[in-house]
Amino acid sequence: MIKKIKNIGCYLKKLGIFFLFFLMNIFTAQTLTVEQIDSQQQIEYDRLIKNGDINKAVLQELKLIKNAEAIHYTKGEIRGHINLANAFFILNRNKESLHFLEIAEKKLKNFNDDLLKSRMYYLYGVHYYSLSLHKLAIKYFDTSLKFAYKIPDRQERERRKQFVYDWKRSSFSYLGMMDSVYSNERKCMSAPKPMLYISISNRHLKAMNTDSAEYYINKANELVLAKKIPLEGKINVLRAYGALYCEKKEYEKALKYLFESLELSQKMGSKERCLEACKLIAKVYKKMNNIQKENEYLAKYSLLRDNIALEEERTINIPVEKFLNDEMEKEKEEKGTLYYSIIIIILASLGIVIFILYKYKRKQRHKDLLFSQKEEEADMLKNRLNTTLDEVIELAKKNDPSLLVRFKMVYPDFCDSVLKINPKIINSELIFCAYLKLNFSTKEIATYTHVGSKAVQNRKNRIRKKLNIPSDEDINIWLNKIG
Repeated sequence: MIKKIKNIGCYLKKLGIFFLFFLMNIFTAQTLTVEQIDSQQQIEYDRLIKNGDINKAVLQELKLIKNAEAIHYTKGEIRGHINLANAFFILNRNKESLHFLEIAEKKLKNFNDDLLKSRMYYLYGVHYYSLSLHKLAIKYFDTSLKFAYKIPDRQERERRKQFVYDWKRSSFSYLGMMDSVYSNERKCMSAPKPMLYISISNRHLKAMNTDSAEYYINKANELVLAKKIPLEGKINVLRAYGALYCEKKEYEKALKYLFESLELSQKMGSKERCLEACKLIAKVYKKMNNIQKENEYLAKYSLLRDNIALEEERTINIPVEKFLNDEMEKEKEEKGTLYYSIIIIILASLGIVIFILYKYKRKQRHKDLLFSQKEEEADMLKNRLNTTLDEVIELAKKNDPSLLVRFKMVYPDFCDSVLKINPKIINSELIFCAYLKLNFSTKEIATYTHVGSKAVQNRKNRIRKKLNIPSDEDINIWLNKIG
């Protein structure tokens, strides 16, 4: 019996797909303009999604893609595939959603549109989110955000950013990264959605702060009533009220909200929302001690959960494989970039080395030339100095009156250094110091100056006192150290 039901279901599904494409071909008989495609893909599509008419949205986009292809309108084709991916995701038909998303991605490789790229990465992010791969989801949300910042239209730019912040907030919550949750919540407050207030309400409900929880659910409900919020927003608010009144033990009231939430979820075709409603309904019946009804909705919950799990099992490999392929592609690009970088670095390094060697050799040649010139100058100076010194020694031997003048030419700083020690030193004493500087012995000085050795020794002693030369130090050596 079960097998027959499955075969009938399979047949009906095939018939439904055939009928869907049949309708699509009828609708595509009339070719639309770019402006008409834009209007239907944006304004009409948003209206259908907000009303929960997801199947109608799917039919419309299939028709519009054909129209866009007929007039070679690439943007319309890509937007249509992204719209289909979004619609199928709402219907929990993840395999179909990812299929259309991959088509959009291929087309976007040769088409630059920041809004469409932002939407595409955002949808990949929500797929990873639905599979509880939250770190990967955040990675794709960040990429979506990067393109969202580039969208020229300010209103659309902020709208896309708000979508991303809202989902990032939820992913961070699952990862227990509360600082990041609060940070994204603050960003969401500039254009809050019902789910933002419901999430805050759930935190208060877990902490048994029912008054605070109710306050935030009321704020979410105000948004639903005041703005054109998609049907899913109303479903979430009704379910939140059901959970609240369950905790407050107002069970009849809780069931009223939960059944309304379930009815709208079924109308929209959202298995996830039906699953959440059935789980809460079973919980309420349990608290009411109505075992029969509890089991009834637990059975519905289990069936839905198994269907969703099966669907996820079929589709989980698709985003994971995509991620691995993306990483491999990225690695190839990085390797290519690395090889180019290495070649550029090697060539640049060779160029720098050659330039440095050239500069070094040029500098070395200049240094060698300077050194050679200085050596020549030093030799000339040495020869000149030796010649002058020989002249001074000869003048000293002759006790010539011009001795001091010539001596100062050879040792220009000597006399000044002596006078700094004792300014009262007179010329005759400077001449005597010159003899000592020239390393003449006491006997030689006595001979050349025509005085006795004792007189020379006495003069040495006077000079030692005037210049404060220590008694244990040789006067000739001491004088050679200065000037």
